[in-house]
Amino acid sequence: MKRFLNIALLLLCVGLHANAQKFLDDLTKERQGEGKVTVSQSAEINELVNGKEEAVTTPAATTTATAPETKKPETVSHQEASTTTTTETVVDTRKKVMTNTRKVNGYRVQVFSGGNTRADRIKAEQIQGAMKTAFPGQPVYTHFYSPRWICRMGNFRTYAEAEKILKQVKAMGYKQAVIVKGKISVAN
Repeated sequence: MKRFLNIALLLLCVGLHANAQKFLDDLTKERQGEGKVTVSQSAEINELVNGKEEAVTTPAATTTATAPETKKPETVSHQEASTTTTTETVVDTRKKVMTNTRKVNGYRVQVFSGGNTRADRIKAEQIQGAMKTAFPGQPVYTHFYSPRWICRMGNFRTYAEAEKILKQVKAMGYKQAVIVKGKISVAN
């Protein structure tokens, strides 16, 4: 009985292996109403997948799929090229991680404090972008301190430094901005 199970298992594995070797044949078969798939692969990949008996000598390993042709009307817009050139300043709005820092007592300018809704999160992130654009040298922090979204900026050691930035932020229209005391990150 054991020998019968081993032989049946061996025949099953050989049969599955033979079908698995030709998986691209079914993929590249043309069928009416469907797209055409063309697969080009290097000889090494073909030997690895299909064995050494059938090596294709195509140099590139690319796959192309073409759907049935359906033409869509193209829209052409005519715009006149402007001869004036504008210079835009690019501000890096990616998150930055300060390394070699330590925490000390200091001050930050709290520009926004909202609720815990998605709209408040979006508003905090929009204000963060505006602050990064207006003050590219200052770090801006947007966090969720339960139960509200808060946007703070700067790492100021003295109240006077924070007050100077606070005046500029209020002049931008953020009348609710205040100075908050807390732990700040400073370079070692």
